[in-house]
Amino acid sequence: MNDPLSGLSAPPPRYLLESDSSDEEGQGAYPGSAPASRPKIQLDQPPVTVTLPTGGTVDGTVVATGQAGRFLLKHLPAPTGSEGVIKIGDDKVGVIHAFQNELLVLVDDGDLSHESVWAIAKQLVQDIQSPKWTTLSSYVPAMYIAKAKSSHLDPPVRFISSSSSQKTEVQGAERYDPPNYISGLAAALLTLSALPTTSLQSTSTILLPLPLSRLAISHLSTPLSSSSSSIASLLKGRRSQWTDDDDEPYSAPGMGRVRGARHGHVAGEGVGMYT
Repeated sequence: MNDPLSGLSAPPPRYLLESDSSDEEGQGAYPGSAPASRPKIQLDQPPVTVTLPTGGTVDGTVVATGQAGRFLLKHLPAPTGSEGVIKIGDDKVGVIHAFQNELLVLVDDGDLSHESVWAIAKQLVQDIQSPKWTTLSSYVPAMYIAKAKSSHLDPPVRFISSSSSQKTEVQGAERYDPPNYISGLAAALLTLSALPTTSLQSTSTILLPLPLSRLAISHLSTPLSSSSSSIASLLKGRRSQWTDDDDEPYSAPGMGRVRGARHGHVAGEGVGMYT
């Protein structure tokens, strides 16, 4: 029975509702009411353009993101020849260097939207046509959920591969297991490799433990050697030139601010379960 004292536009009393919802005034759909229409605004995504450095055949490509990319570049000899560029519209978001017959793609994807990251991944695969792809990123050991007890004082380099084979191994690296997951450009390339319509057949991601000042350069050259022999060979025998002053701030939920160094912002380098 309806309450004669209630307004016609008010929601019905709770005892007349068939569910346990608790709509307040103005919420829910009631007779004679219509939801307020909102204008639909869709911004056009600026096109992604990739300009490759001049050179010959590409035997392999390493896509390094964020702090991990700067770590790798600091331990390589100065690039020679022309520099490739990645742009979104008129904004430069990445560079491409050639080392012998391999390409090193450096992208800072921390501030890019998901749509931009996906567009960059597709354009790179379309334009480079590389037979081998490796992505280099980072993770926060304190946020990693390990299957077995492990020490955060000496965390391993980890890897994740698009190959469905459980026998896939990367020398010098341990598996990056679920429920941990990755995001950003590394995740986009792994997703692309699973699509039957793409030329990217398989790829692997190498994840370096933060902070990078604790990482010996040999811990990077060994995992890289199986997929990027030329770039890995340039790292062999080198000492780490990355110090505490080079470490960049990073954060993850529940960790608060982690001390970095000269860069005065917190970067989204916490690749792991909570990114």
